[in-house]
Amino acid sequence: MTRASLQLVAAFMATTNAVAWVLASRWERPGRSAELRAKVSHSSLVDGGGDLVQVVPFCYPAVALIAPGWANDGSSTWSTDFDFSLQMLGLGLWGAGIAMAIWAARSIGAYGAFSGVALDHQLVSDGPYRYIRHPVYTSLIAVAVGTTLVFRSYLLLGIAALSIFAHLRWAAGEEKLLASTQGLGDAYRTYASRTGRFLPRFKPESQRADPP
Repeated sequence: MTRASLQLVAAFMATTNAVAWVLASRWERPGRSAELRAKVSHSSLVDGGGDLVQVVPFCYPAVALIAPGWANDGSSTWSTDFDFSLQMLGLGLWGAGIAMAIWAARSIGAYGAFSGVALDHQLVSDGPYRYIRHPVYTSLIAVAVGTTLVFRSYLLLGIAALSIFAHLRWAAGEEKLLASTQGLGDAYRTYASRTGRFLPRFKPESQRADPP
């Protein structure tokens, strides 16, 4: 991808990222004043690193617009014989991640504003939550990996690795709480038994019901 083409892509990504962030924030806003009966406990490293991995991939396209020489060339990026294919793959992953993020944020609404269990907490099982338990985390990982491939950035490569680690830890902590008596108990455990954590769970042929 030429520098001019990459600048156009960066402008499109930066604009789309901003719109997605605004929409998600708007849907989450009612939950910011929610009273919690239990919170997920994470280490300060995971909490701080989690904030970093969520913000940097969304902001990087804007940085690439402001400082194209640093973000697109030189020692901060790698180059291979199949860069264009990787960039197209990355753009596809990023686009899928953004679409999933908007869909999931709309479905979870105010619950996306906190990491814990509200007093009136209800199980969300519509939208992408019908198939996977953490579609927001899936989308953030896809955005991080996709943006890394588009810009071929060593910095983003490290951020993407941290994103996978942090979201695995966050998901495990949230599921432990939600499956407990402080959380949603049996309802969540039943829900978890039929859904995947980050990707849909497909039943083996032997477990599928016979057609009528």
